[in-house]
Amino acid sequence: MVATLSENELGHVLLTLRGVQWIMGTKGDPYALVLRASDDDPHDVGRAARERGALFWSSAQAWVTADHELVSAVLDDPRLTPSPSAGWVPLDVGQPAPWVVPGLRNVLPLAGLATELERHEYERLRGWAASAIADTAASERWQAAGDRIFLDRIAGLGERFDLMADLVRPAVVAFTGLLLGMEPQSRHGARFALLGEQAVGALDATLCPPGPATARRLATTLPELAGLLTEVIGATGDGDYDGGAATEDDSVVARLLGTATAHGAPLDVDVHTVSALLATGGAELAADLLCNAVDALLDHPDQWELLRADPGLVPAAIDETLRYAPPVRLHRLYAREEFELAGNTIAVGEEVVVLIEAAQHDPSVHEAPDRFDLRRATRARHFVHAEGVWSGLVGPLVRLQAEAGLRAIVTAVPLISRTGEVPRRLRSPLTRGVLRFPAAGGAS
Repeated sequence: MVATLSENELGHVLLTLRGVQWIMGTKGDPYALVLRASDDDPHDVGRAARERGALFWSSAQAWVTADHELVSAVLDDPRLTPSPSAGWVPLDVGQPAPWVVPGLRNVLPLAGLATELERHEYERLRGWAASAIADTAASERWQAAGDRIFLDRIAGLGERFDLMADLVRPAVVAFTGLLLGMEPQSRHGARFALLGEQAVGALDATLCPPGPATARRLATTLPELAGLLTEVIGATGDGDYDGGAATEDDSVVARLLGTATAHGAPLDVDVHTVSALLATGGAELAADLLCNAVDALLDHPDQWELLRADPGLVPAAIDETLRYAPPVRLHRLYAREEFELAGNTIAVGEEVVVLIEAAQHDPSVHEAPDRFDLRRATRARHFVHAEGVWSGLVGPLVRLQAEAGLRAIVTAVPLISRTGEVPRRLRSPLTRGVLRFPAAGGAS
């Protein structure tokens, strides 16, 4: 619909949708506050959600849970799927009233994002891609390449810099391109770097109406990015890809193309789906996960000193960040059939939202849940990379990138400090994405 609306029409629809979300948030509904994506303290919102009980009906027209045990059960329930069309039959209500506006997914379909497939599709893709993505030897080679990318960027930093803009995002985009077989210096690599920057905010735009300029940028960028990946996959499969001999045979794309399925050779569409999820959502998650880790560590100086003394704790730091400040705050699932959940009847097509961040601060599971602790004794399940959702598919690569970045920062910029507040992007309910991260320290 974005392409068919005038600038004024698009602005009106997006502003109206945004206004509805804002009004719902003024009522104190915890999920509505998440969608409003204002400056509400996420820990306060999480506490308010848990106080509503194991499962509550939100004014945002969704069932919501922040209960750790129920969140775990919901994410594993085959009756719930990320696809909003599952089991849903639209009613014929005739001509809509003039004050009725279309839903966000009708305004911003964001074709190619691939974050709302059926549960069984993510489970199938994850089972097939695991051997290509989680291979130990390949991961070690990718990790070494990532270390070089981050350290090279750090070497060019001045005494003062923006951690996100000057280091994390460009390094993550370059690393992601390398994983997909695109050397940063190549033609495809340079194009990917530009499109990767322009795709920021796509995940949040599936929940919160962006401004008209952002909507058009995303509607243009994502198809271009999909086209670039199609070129890379086709050329890699033909054996004549010019992305760079150093990574051509060891890229995620090459490894996926060489991984047989139960029915024989993999389909290009499956390779494209995994690659697109890594290029869009995975890169954004890795950047925010890394910045969230540094932010939390600087909030807890004793933990930063602990990490400085033992960089081997980097995986523990990323693990704790996934609990404490996850780069995905919630998952939305939809009922394939009518069933009972926590004493409530869930109708076909109804939305069930799991508030990941809130559930992972559940005091019944974690002692002192609002403290960032590298040596936390309770290592309960994290929900960001659950099996039946899109982020579970690229989770190992997201962690690999964040760990490479944190290891480089703690060893090469051990005296890093914040020089101001770390603002979050507006209209960012899903990721609470870092906008700027003013810092000082320079390379050691």
